[in-house]
Amino acid sequence: MHRVTSMVWLTAVWVMLWESLSWANVLGGLAVAALVMVSVPSHKAETPVGFRPVAAVRLLGYFLWKLTEASARLTWEIFTPRNKINAAVVCVPLRSRVPGIVTAVANMVSLTPGSVTIEVDTDDMTLYIHVLHLTTLEQERESVRYLESLTLAAFPPSEPDTLVPKGGST
Repeated sequence: MHRVTSMVWLTAVWVMLWESLSWANVLGGLAVAALVMVSVPSHKAETPVGFRPVAAVRLLGYFLWKLTEASARLTWEIFTPRNKINAAVVCVPLRSRVPGIVTAVANMVSLTPGSVTIEVDTDDMTLYIHVLHLTTLEQERESVRYLESLTLAAFPPSEPDTLVPKGGST
């Protein structure tokens, strides 16, 4: 069923990109979708995660707030003559050992204006983040850890040994 859904979705995207619903576009979309699915095989998640809708709404709300806050701050920086940029690279060790959770956190950090994940050390699941407006290292780390805790609450790992205990190190 997953493969059928993927084929339909990829074909629909192809038709939308061409902005014309025709048999040629649908058949071309099916051909491209088949090529993509053969070229990029689907992988089952290494560590299954659950889904908690209320926690997911909290995560979404927090992320949208941080996105709005960072956008406003960056816009203010652009339109004012004073330069308040305090750029730094911050190392943030994460508690989660689930690749999907780490990827989600790294992507949410990168989607926020003024910060970008520049590396993920997969040996100890540490994010290296470049930020434009650093106040303190610990404040930046706490912000990313809070984002991680909201992500873990929304998508809890099924296996308990995929987390480093709070206060523990890797």
